[in-house]
Amino acid sequence: MTVNGTPIPTPCADALLSPTRAGAWDRLGPMMRPLARTEFTGAMKPRDIINALGGDEERGRCVRVGLQVLEGAGQPPARAVVTIGPGRWASLDFYIDADCRTCCELDGTLQDGLAERITSVLPPGLSLGIRPLAEYVQPATAEADPGIADRFRAYARDMLHRGGEMNQRLSAVCAYLSAMYAARAAVGRLGYLDQSLLEDGQEALSWRLRRHRSVEGRALAQRLERLSHAAEGALYEFSTHFSFANASYQFELMRRFHDQLEQFRKACRTDAGDWSDLTSRAAYANGKR
Repeated sequence: MTVNGTPIPTPCADALLSPTRAGAWDRLGPMMRPLARTEFTGAMKPRDIINALGGDEERGRCVRVGLQVLEGAGQPPARAVVTIGPGRWASLDFYIDADCRTCCELDGTLQDGLAERITSVLPPGLSLGIRPLAEYVQPATAEADPGIADRFRAYARDMLHRGGEMNQRLSAVCAYLSAMYAARAAVGRLGYLDQSLLEDGQEALSWRLRRHRSVEGRALAQRLERLSHAAEGALYEFSTHFSFANASYQFELMRRFHDQLEQFRKACRTDAGDWSDLTSRAAYANGKR
């Protein structure tokens, strides 16, 4: 593995987090868009971390401040995690072998140090923090967690019946996530057109459903986009009340999406050479593109 074309020792490893939205859905980016993740363990060189952050010198100053704070406290980082993705700030988390209270105190010292050294009106575009090593969790992909769609469906139901506007908003978000992960799993099993310059986010998923060239595939894409729009509104639009009736409606849309997705999946043959052969109402049957 390399960072900016430079070979990196084995303590550094790359992984992709669960895919998320981008483009027209940028505001859901931190939750739904694929993020590039680089990890460092053992002896850490500031330049390697700075390169993983794109080589930006302003971010480089932040990295050096963080390492200086940890060195001064006698708390060398056991692990460092760099996360970069479209539509969000880059982040760098230093994990140390200390309790939560100690980490919070050092994090405060770090933020004070950054405020002293980074005097620009504009922020450095890097979220930098110090966290307990016990909090570190290795990210898992959706493929390694086949029950994730069912769990989000259960969360949506639970939040809906707890009452309160915030729970109703979270229910709508979980309803979308349940539909999105279920659609990803179904499309992935069909195995057609896995490659995409759009990564594996909302746009790519919608494109792959539409690429099925059938009314059913396009209808699923339309329904998923509706759920995604509702989730975005639940997260960011606070000028109007998000009612129980609205949350209930989104939950019912999600339930119907699961039913329609299951019918779509059963109608498809994984051994077919092209998706256009899989349904009787494919657009190519009518000579359309």
